[in-house]
Order: sequence, then C-alpha cells, then structure tokens
Amino acid sequence: MKYHQKDIVEIDFPIPGEGYKVHPALIVSNDELQLDEGFVYVALISSQDFGYSRHYAYPLTDEMLSFKMEKQSYVKCQILAVTVDTGILRRLGSIKERYFNEIVDKIVDSIF
Repeated sequence: MKYHQKDIVEIDFPIPGEGYKVHPALIVSNDELQLDEGFVYVALISSQDFGYSRHYAYPLTDEMLSFKMEKQSYVKCQILAVTVDTGILRRLGSIKERYFNEIVDKIVDSIF
C-alpha cells in the first residue's frame, strides 16, 4: 500500500460546479478500507477561505504537518471525495495524529 490514513496527497479533485482541479487532500479513511476495497476517502485542502463555509474549515499550521504548505490552507471538512491509488498524483506529507482526530470530529459534525 503506497498511501495511508493521515497522508496529505495531491489529486485531481472533483470541485462542485467547476469540474476537476489539482488540490491537496487529506486521506481520512483507514488503511483497511483501502486494502479491502481499493479506494480511499479524502477531504479537500484549499487555500481559499470561503466566507460562506468558514465554519466547516479547519485551518492548518506548519506545526501540525510533516512538511510546509506554500500558503495558509484549510481542510474543507464538508467536501469529501473517493479516489484510488492511480488517482493520487503524489504524496506531500502527513498530519500529526492529534490534529487528524480533531479534523475527523469536525467532518462528522459538518456532515452528520
């Protein structure tokens, strides 16, 4: 398995109303799902601070990550997609466990 839960990867992300655009994304599904089904769930990461959906955004800082983002970025907890390994362009790094757990909680609160 090439990619894991908590990895931040680049994918050609489906953007509602815009088609596809290369974006970083956080793998939120567990490794077992990827092994069993061959796909992963990812959450969009964007530098856009959408005013209308700011309460769904989780701001990222350098201390949370194993690498440095080029711009201030946000996990968009209401925008998830499914992709397969071949849909992932490259791995950028990962997020620390504590912050990952906070993001998962925010995804659950945002969607359910």
